[in-house]
Amino acid sequence: MTNTKGFTVFARPSTATSTSPYKMYDPSTRIPSPPNSDDEQSIGSSSNENGAGIETPSGTVVSSTGTTDSSGPSGLPSAASSTTTVSSPPSEPDKPRSRHRIDFSRPQNIFAAESATDNADTTSPSSLWYILTTALLLAFHKEKLIAELWTYLTTSQDNTDDHLLTVARHIREATLKASTLVGFPRAINALLTLHRAIQSSHPSLHTTLQADSSLRSTPWLSRADKFTRGMALFERIYAHHTPRVVATMSSCSGGDLTHFAIQCIYGELLAESAIIGDLETGMLEFVCCLADGVAPQAKGHFFGSVNLGATNGQLRGAVLLAGELARQVGVPCAWLGEGEAADDQQEGKMVDEWKFLKRVM
Repeated sequence: MTNTKGFTVFARPSTATSTSPYKMYDPSTRIPSPPNSDDEQSIGSSSNENGAGIETPSGTVVSSTGTTDSSGPSGLPSAASSTTTVSSPPSEPDKPRSRHRIDFSRPQNIFAAESATDNADTTSPSSLWYILTTALLLAFHKEKLIAELWTYLTTSQDNTDDHLLTVARHIREATLKASTLVGFPRAINALLTLHRAIQSSHPSLHTTLQADSSLRSTPWLSRADKFTRGMALFERIYAHHTPRVVATMSSCSGGDLTHFAIQCIYGELLAESAIIGDLETGMLEFVCCLADGVAPQAKGHFFGSVNLGATNGQLRGAVLLAGELARQVGVPCAWLGEGEAADDQQEGKMVDEWKFLKRVM
């Protein structure tokens, strides 16, 4: 019996030919700071530009000359000082800080430039860069920026209704497919954000999109059919490693992980290719794992993307796109040794568990 350890899943390139109505947090709104403690108020009020005295929470008034007035409840001055001081007026509340908007043209151009280094007969789908960007925003916990991505796409490209419907469905489907990798609540928030953005900017498109029917509740696909298509995509990704991967998942979960992955995640969700095909789906899985800093799973989906037909330029572009977005939203790149990984590795250099990326970098 094969001795399986851990959860590391690797896939190598295959040589075989494949046939709430609740109000949610708005990141642009500054959360008020909690009130200062008595000590903090005393320290912070020890000086005043106009020389007026400041009354502390204990009732003691501190003047600009350093004398104090410890008058009690009766209002009588103490022996410590006979000077009369005036407390300063309350300060004005801080204005919310403006957040720098994301420049989506940079990741778009980076991905286009890297993809163009491939053979002339290989072209990336024009939607691939923003499909990956959608998944990355969720993985970086910046799902509210989906509204900014939508705005950028509606103002920088063909803005006909037919094209924008395609764009909206791509973002929606990418969010749904990323949900099992980045967290279902984040996908819900992203979908609601997109829904509201479209409703505000393009009401007629919003009406059309609301009339869409589910791709996954079709009566023409049985549970057995979905398991079959899920297993087919799973085998395309993991190729000759499939039996080992299935055995590992089954042994660590009593078989439930295997059933859930193939029947539900792949069969129900990821293998649906009417809007986003297998190549885009495989690369979406890769960038989600990359952004989340889970090297073993990123490695598996990196080679899985190769098995699905991803080129070196597309994979390199995906890594660089992820790095550019991370820089703009202010999150570390685990694959460069930033963040927690920086404790053991020199920042800016690829750590050992991410060396597989050197294949395309």
